[in-house]
Amino acid sequence: MKTFQNFLYLMMFLGVFSCKKDYERPDHFAVDLFENENNEQRKRVLSEDEASDKSLVVFKTADAQLLGKPKINNKVVYIYKIKSGRTLKPSSDSTSLPVKVISVYDMKIKSDSAVFYLVKPLSYKLLIEDFGVKYQTLPSAPVQD
Repeated sequence: MKTFQNFLYLMMFLGVFSCKKDYERPDHFAVDLFENENNEQRKRVLSEDEASDKSLVVFKTADAQLLGKPKINNKVVYIYKIKSGRTLKPSSDSTSLPVKVISVYDMKIKSDSAVFYLVKPLSYKLLIEDFGVKYQTLPSAPVQD
């Protein structure tokens, strides 16, 4: 009887200390709620030919002026006025200069020239009405450095 009690005590002792199991979270159930914020990758910059094909109008100008940089939803938007320049790809509708353009990135205009790849405005409806903007720069278009 004494050996049986010792055996039970030994089993209880081993059971208490050996049965401790840590919680392990299975990785295959993991869901990343902030996937888009964590994996923000730069978009591929289009080549000049691709950008020209996707745009409605292409202007090359040395006479563009930055009118303003309003901040909307913590993003800076650039508004340019193209005073004069050469039309590299004409639009189907008549486009006369000067024309106002909205851009989501800085065009880094140098003294020699800048190329504007333009499409119809996709967003920023209130800014377009307030500033009289006719076009928006093509996203992922090449920009001079």
